[in-house]
Amino acid sequence: MLTAVLAGASAAVTGLVTRNVDKVITRGGEAVLARTPEDPITVHASQPFRIKGYIGPLPPTTERWRDSANVVELYGAVVHLIVEAAGDRTAIINKLDVRMESCDAPPHVSHLAGPPLAAPMSPRQLREFRVSLNVGLRANATEPAPSPRPADGVPDFPYTVTPLDPDHFFIHVITEEPGDFRWRIGVHWICNGKSGVVVTDLHGQPFRVVRPEPRSRS
Repeated sequence: MLTAVLAGASAAVTGLVTRNVDKVITRGGEAVLARTPEDPITVHASQPFRIKGYIGPLPPTTERWRDSANVVELYGAVVHLIVEAAGDRTAIINKLDVRMESCDAPPHVSHLAGPPLAAPMSPRQLREFRVSLNVGLRANATEPAPSPRPADGVPDFPYTVTPLDPDHFFIHVITEEPGDFRWRIGVHWICNGKSGVVVTDLHGQPFRVVRPEPRSRS
């Protein structure tokens, strides 16, 4: 079985640690992982923020935290993946999995106002999946990586992507316990009798969500 895994370029750009180093491109707030010649797919990843928090004391002006690395998603997250077929090939997407980088104690965060929600995509375009993270999921753990499961009414894998018909996956990440969670996502493919996985992240950094400790009632 031939496994083709994209490599991470620099942390300042995007990409993640994989076995075959390849070039990475950025487009605004999205991370675009350029494929290796063996990979029949390209994966575009983004993490639109909904409920945001700022690690540490909140700066006095919004300009100081707008693009700060201290801004994190709170409680849950949505990862949007666009999977495109490369060249003239057709690929089968047969699995997604979550690869934990770390799970630490939650930092102190200040709540920020979230942006307005975007209009939902049409049902034909929407592939909605859900996965739950908990403090028992550790990096390099021996148990299998958790796999996102389809939401009600959404077909399970496999899916087929062609050069003219990419697919969109919305992965709702749920947290059940306080923690600082970091992860990457593996997109498993089959094409022409070969199989592999493209592992995606956001601008060279893992996806991240923080669930704060419950506020004390006084």
